[in-house]
Amino acid sequence: MNKEICVIDDDYIYQLIIDKIIRRAAIFGKRTAYKNAANAFQQFKDPEFPLPHLILLDINMPLMDGWEFITQLSSCRPNLKDETKIYIVTSSIATADKLKAASFKEISGFLSKPLSVQQLKELGEQI
Repeated sequence: MNKEICVIDDDYIYQLIIDKIIRRAAIFGKRTAYKNAANAFQQFKDPEFPLPHLILLDINMPLMDGWEFITQLSSCRPNLKDETKIYIVTSSIATADKLKAASFKEISGFLSKPLSVQQLKELGEQI
């Protein structure tokens, strides 16, 4: 249970919900959360900072959206895909968002909110 998960999402209610789901999944030993991608980027851009095993990233956030986060982080950390798994977790059902996610080699998948305990367990087991 030494796996680490990070949630980057500006929705406070969703943060509460996903926290309960993470606890029920009982597969992650450490959880970090950021209410915006800009704060996460400030820490993660340092190549010496260890990235979590899994990042659940929202797309639509103020200051820096999920797309900007991945673009800027991958420019600072060229081996990003090897360092962590990033899943877009969003309420968006737009086909354009799914296609855009598929165009990023750093993105491991596109998931709809809310995640289930079983989905989270499956993601954790793949790490």
